[in-house]
Amino acid sequence: MAANCTDAQRREELLTIAEISRHNAEHKPQTFWQACQLFWYMNIILQYESNASSLSLGRFDQYMLPFYQASLTQGEDPAFLKELLESLWVKCNDIVLLRSTSSARYFAGFPTGYTALLGGLTENGRSAVNVLSFLCLDAYQSVQLPQPNLGVRTNALIDTPFLMKTAETIRLGTGIPQIFNDEVVVPAFLNRGVSLEDARDYSVVGCVELSIPGRTYGLHDIAMFNLLKVMEICLYENEGNAALTYEGLLEQIRAKISHYITLMVEGSNICDIGHRDWAPVPLLSSFISDCLEKGRDITDGGARYNFSGVQGIGIANLSDSLHALKGMVFEQQRLSFDELLSVLKANFATPEGEKVRARLINRFEKYGNDIDEVDNISAELLRHYCKEVEKYQNPRGGYFTPGSYTVSAHVPLGSVVGATPDGRFAGEQLADGGLSPMLGQDAQGPTAVLKSVSKLDNTLLSNGTLLNVKFTPATLEGEAGLRKLADFLRAFTQLKLQHIQFNVVNADTLREAQQRPQDYAGLVVRVAGYSAFFVELSKEIQDDIIRRTAHQL
Repeated sequence: MAANCTDAQRREELLTIAEISRHNAEHKPQTFWQACQLFWYMNIILQYESNASSLSLGRFDQYMLPFYQASLTQGEDPAFLKELLESLWVKCNDIVLLRSTSSARYFAGFPTGYTALLGGLTENGRSAVNVLSFLCLDAYQSVQLPQPNLGVRTNALIDTPFLMKTAETIRLGTGIPQIFNDEVVVPAFLNRGVSLEDARDYSVVGCVELSIPGRTYGLHDIAMFNLLKVMEICLYENEGNAALTYEGLLEQIRAKISHYITLMVEGSNICDIGHRDWAPVPLLSSFISDCLEKGRDITDGGARYNFSGVQGIGIANLSDSLHALKGMVFEQQRLSFDELLSVLKANFATPEGEKVRARLINRFEKYGNDIDEVDNISAELLRHYCKEVEKYQNPRGGYFTPGSYTVSAHVPLGSVVGATPDGRFAGEQLADGGLSPMLGQDAQGPTAVLKSVSKLDNTLLSNGTLLNVKFTPATLEGEAGLRKLADFLRAFTQLKLQHIQFNVVNADTLREAQQRPQDYAGLVVRVAGYSAFFVELSKEIQDDIIRRTAHQL
């Protein structure tokens, strides 16, 4: 290529890349450019091995720091090193995974999961923020593409300058970086038998799936569990049951959750064995601690930590529905249980259906507004789900671990659930994110959302959670806007939520992008645990993002 290149600068770059490649073939990298080049080569090779989704970057600012410092010591221009990092960020958008039509509904927007976490803690519990943490965000501000899917780890030790740099990057509106809370994630890993040093070294796989880099095979998305569908089954099994009580219905829902979890585990373990027998990954295994010592592939239990991650989806709709059902039928007795079922069967298309739906939506509090009565339903049932999931072992000698995030599965999972007592129409999507309130129901502001989610036991959800919050751009304008966002992030940390991410965009802008996609080809938005080009999303996912409540601080 260099011999045929007419641009002198580019020819010199190609010759340098060739020289670096020869060096890296036999020697450890000594400079930042050499390290970035080796990083990219290994990523490509691992992609070839397994058509990999979510081949994440781990704690990039930690393991790349020595090479960055070495280049500075050798007199490299910091501006050139930033350009190298910008180029690597651009390269992360080169690979697009092909998915089946059905899979694309659950993983909309071509997410590849190049996730990297910045900051956090060292193994001895000190702040891990360094100069490369800042540079990673600076380089992202220059490119503003969907990948890499950067995240920032917050904790009580995070310094104000880095928090402000994080807020400044969020304000750009691409949904990057997402935020993870060490005050929750480290204890969550300790609960799963992970050592303290390893727990402090956590990173993320794919979207928000928590992992210990280089030591874990987590099968983080082995299954998704539709909590609202379980409730629907229980409702219709009780048709004609005049003796039904609210407490009795709750007990049936708990039992049914437990029953279907056993079936989910059985199916998941079959898939796990299939990976072992038909899709081993020997090269990837060579990078995972303990695999070489054990002589076993990661699909055969070679990793130090072996989890199977499953997602509980629909907790907001479940708690909203049960709270409204309890009030409408069992307390106020405005309808009998069977009369409500008739309205739901008809998808509210009865003479009184719309009045019933309006009352269900408007007269009963919803999750996400800091109302204990409904939030406690969410907390109790999600805890039950988590405790049931963590009972089971996988074929690799590890255990199942619960999470709550949807990717874009809240749309297809909603399509298989009929009308529900929260006023949701048949086939309508579920609440997005995982722990987010249902669209439009978080009416008391973003702080109330934080307080509702804080009532859940976030430390049990060791496979990861997801909370979406949408702000209007105007509320974050200027230095005052940045400081408000930084204060909001500190409140998130102190309230001990696990994860949060942001869209900063006007709904009108998104509607214009739907009408004139050619004019908005570069518009990046947050979908779930990842960002994507808005115009590449399906209409139903676009509408989902538009309908999310836009808050002000």
